[in-house]
Amino acid sequence: MEVLELKKQANEIRKGIVTAVHSAKSGHPGGSLSAADIMTYLYFEEMNIDPANPKKADRDRFVLSKGHVAPALYSTLAHRGYFPVEDLTTLRKVGSYLQGHPDMKGTPGVDMSSGSLGQGISVAAGMALSAKLSNEDYRVYTLLGDGEIQEGQVWEAAMFAGFVVFTYVPPQLGIFEKPAETTAGSFKSLF
Repeated sequence: MEVLELKKQANEIRKGIVTAVHSAKSGHPGGSLSAADIMTYLYFEEMNIDPANPKKADRDRFVLSKGHVAPALYSTLAHRGYFPVEDLTTLRKVGSYLQGHPDMKGTPGVDMSSGSLGQGISVAAGMALSAKLSNEDYRVYTLLGDGEIQEGQVWEAAMFAGFVVFTYVPPQLGIFEKPAETTAGSFKSLF
């Protein structure tokens, strides 16, 4: 996909986010809108996925650690063809499969239920380790928020992934959203 096409697709995903959050009368539009470009690139360019077969064994996996930005994931999945775009208006409605946080049991294309901040990278690292131990070649991606990276669990999982998962094989885990500043200070000064 050309860069201009990706930009147009990201804008359609943003429209879907706004539609979903407006329809629900609640949600987290800011974080969702900020993730649109990353999600577009991953789902339309980078990841090995098949919307017609969302549980395909060799598919790449995505874990949305900051589960409160589910509208971004849902809009991306809808525009990629996992379910009808029109379903975005059912966000957070009783009986809808599009709840406030991703649910892997009810939403096509969701690889991990999430919501508790800080746990996504642990799950993603475990998925990547599973791929390594099973001699599978799928990749695992996770998106973290800037606030949750202050959790000790996140740093423990990152160290685990760096040592165990990446020691013997090429990286199978992608981590996104590195903020320039955190409440603890400059990101670079943390290292």
